[in-house]
Amino acid sequence: MKVTFVVPSLTGGGAERALVLVAKALANRGYQVTVITQSDKESDFYDLSNEVKRLALDVMTFSKNFLDAVSNNIYIIKQLKKAICHNQPDIVISFLPQNNVQTILALLKTGIPVIATEQNDYKKSFYGISWSILQRLTYPLADKLVSVSSGVDSGFNWLPDNKRTVIYNPAFKIEAEEVAIDFPGYNPEKQLIMSMGRLDNQKGFDILLSSFAQIQNEHPNWQLMILGEGGERTKLERQREELGLSGRVFLPGAIRNPFPVLKKADLFVMSSRYEGFPMAHCEAMACGLPIIATDCPSGPREIIREGVDGILVPSEDVSALAKAMDYLINDEKQRKKFASNAPEVVDRFGLEKVVDSWEILFKEVTKYN
Repeated sequence: MKVTFVVPSLTGGGAERALVLVAKALANRGYQVTVITQSDKESDFYDLSNEVKRLALDVMTFSKNFLDAVSNNIYIIKQLKKAICHNQPDIVISFLPQNNVQTILALLKTGIPVIATEQNDYKKSFYGISWSILQRLTYPLADKLVSVSSGVDSGFNWLPDNKRTVIYNPAFKIEAEEVAIDFPGYNPEKQLIMSMGRLDNQKGFDILLSSFAQIQNEHPNWQLMILGEGGERTKLERQREELGLSGRVFLPGAIRNPFPVLKKADLFVMSSRYEGFPMAHCEAMACGLPIIATDCPSGPREIIREGVDGILVPSEDVSALAKAMDYLINDEKQRKKFASNAPEVVDRFGLEKVVDSWEILFKEVTKYN
């Protein structure tokens, strides 16, 4: 079977990492897998398996006004149709909302089955009224909408049940070499709290900084490192200085292989305002880290087992997050208990299980086409 994935780019992000993992696993099972990106290859953060064919269209553009946006999207849709049809896939899997709309429109009346995937809470991730309307109009035309968690799926209850399903993003066993961490200001003699994700409003790193500031004086031997890059870097750096956290909080940017750094940490904390199925949580747990996360929509509650491998706190509650960090910093025994249970995430959301679910869906969708 020929499977084609369509995604805007392979820049850093949980959706892109999940795509790369699933594409490789399907290729290993004998599928002919192609990944089509709207971006060029130069923007790639993740590398595809050699067994996966790659086609970079380089059609992503910035629109200055509405007419430009319409024209650009029509062009993108035409290029997607040309590339996909030339590839002659048996099934197409599209990632991320705007790309989903474009791919569905590109394949109208072609007879090629389309599976759209959603990675974020629909009620929180708003891309503008035009895209919201287009989602409502086009998603019913897809053969299936796959959400990465039950929380994400609940936002699409305006679609019939037979049009929707849930397939989690995969967790995987992590082997990481022992390496020295060499970031300016980092002190290897101090204990480390880690966080990771795009530096944007969704991830709530401003909340994390405020929470850490509340407990910094009680725990002078602890430091915080946030891996990732994004548009809020300047804002977060300014907040760090205003809170007196210079020398205690580090923002080294995005790292292709974060796992050696994660394995050096003592605790992982995420303060997201909303999620879908956060890969960062799974990766930290796979590295054997106890975890504290906000109980935001959607995903963390489906990953973290309260009192078994982590703690959930109310979303956007600075004091509650600070209290949870203070508790685990003070209780090494509890941290070790959570850490010993955390790697079970690989069994619960293992790559092979996830790919099995995709294969079942392929059979269901192609049966009716």
